[in-house]
Amino acid sequence: MNSWKTTACVLALALCSTAASARSTEMNDPDKVLFLTQGAPLTLEQVRGRIVGAAQGLGWQATKDEPGRMELMYDKGGKHQVTIEVLYDAAGYDINYVKSSNLNYEEQDGKRRIHPTYNRWIKNLSKQIATPGNASSSSSNRSLNNGSETQNQGEDK
Repeated sequence: MNSWKTTACVLALALCSTAASARSTEMNDPDKVLFLTQGAPLTLEQVRGRIVGAAQGLGWQATKDEPGRMELMYDKGGKHQVTIEVLYDAAGYDINYVKSSNLNYEEQDGKRRIHPTYNRWIKNLSKQIATPGNASSSSSNRSLNNGSETQNQGEDK
């Protein structure tokens, strides 16, 4: 009878650990995105405007804002939170993970793993920042289009 209980406990623990690991995947670190402009290049303030506009549109909040660096936090229903940094200049931007809560983040053997939703949130944010005309409503950021396109660069971090 004791061996049956032990076997049942081991099996339950194995199932729980498998379920937890199934809810994480390798973290995708997006490549730096560079703006290819036709005409005048974007200014630092215009790139900042794109970041702010995209973040606000997707429910992210700026927690730190200094020239060339913005920290953004996303809170999904008070249950899951993530903080990232966006490093930017007039040429483009780079998104980096800072911290999270309840997203199964772990680092093992030099690889970072996290809930798959994180990768989707970052992909959506990056896509919105790269979209011309996606700017905050401040007067200095109204005209951001400049015929810009974006290009992902295959740089290693």
